[in-house]
Amino acid sequence: MPRAFTIALATAALWAVYLVITRFVVARAGLDPWAYTLIQLLSGGLVILWIGRSAPGDWRALFTPWMVGYGLLRVGITGASSAALAWLAVTQSTLLSTANVLMGAMAALLVHRLAPPHRERAALGLLALGLAILVACLQPHSAYYGALWLLASETGVVIAALAVETHPRNRSDDIAVRSRFTAETLIITSLVLIVAWSLAGVLGLARSPWDSAGNAFGNPVLWLWGIGAGLVFRGPGQWLTFYTLRHAGTQAYLIALMLMPAFAVVIELAAGHIGWVAPPDLAAGEWLATALILGAGFWMMAQRLRVRGR
Repeated sequence: MPRAFTIALATAALWAVYLVITRFVVARAGLDPWAYTLIQLLSGGLVILWIGRSAPGDWRALFTPWMVGYGLLRVGITGASSAALAWLAVTQSTLLSTANVLMGAMAALLVHRLAPPHRERAALGLLALGLAILVACLQPHSAYYGALWLLASETGVVIAALAVETHPRNRSDDIAVRSRFTAETLIITSLVLIVAWSLAGVLGLARSPWDSAGNAFGNPVLWLWGIGAGLVFRGPGQWLTFYTLRHAGTQAYLIALMLMPAFAVVIELAAGHIGWVAPPDLAAGEWLATALILGAGFWMMAQRLRVRGR
């Protein structure tokens, strides 16, 4: 198996673990989700920045239009995906997120005039069928709110992936340059997040991080979880994602992520067994949808690997 696909699969497993832990931290441990996300972004970014310290650059690179736009997009993605988890289980969330493969195929057609290969079109149809069955089986009806939030999030994921894939700094052969670029995307996202959070506090949409009556950053447990998630998941996950986008491309990366539900089911069952989260409780129709979606994922990955192996 090519290295890029191996790393993409490892990244999918990493993000699946991260999603289950995030669900526990937000829903069970009662930690502030904004603060938790901010700490992990900043800690992960600073570590990757240290790895890329030999690359030229200064703080002004953080505030280029591309970086600021990326930060705004990532904050939107993070907010929408976090909102989705309020209505959906992690397994449902990862299954619905495979819609980004259909979006990626549509984006390639619109942007690059590249139609999906004939060998993948039937698999895309199978994926669409699985998603349609899954949405039809969502219970309770409030879960549809989660599906809409996830749709918004995955649209942003496709746009961000295409932007990173083609960025000159991510195409560099210098690992330090790529690492610094990755770190800057994490740091600018954390800066945009704190500004957005503060603005939401001013508008009364959320408790301000500067509210003396609140405890956004005063909980040591929050810092431990946030820094741990940043060092173990957010920083390495972002770096591996950018590596995969560079070597395999957006659509191949999204196809590899289609196997994330398989990892999520196993991890969520294990986490449910020890009482961290509620175990996945899928109806018969949802299990059918899961089989169709994973079947489509294995089909498309096998076709990609067959072409690369020639």
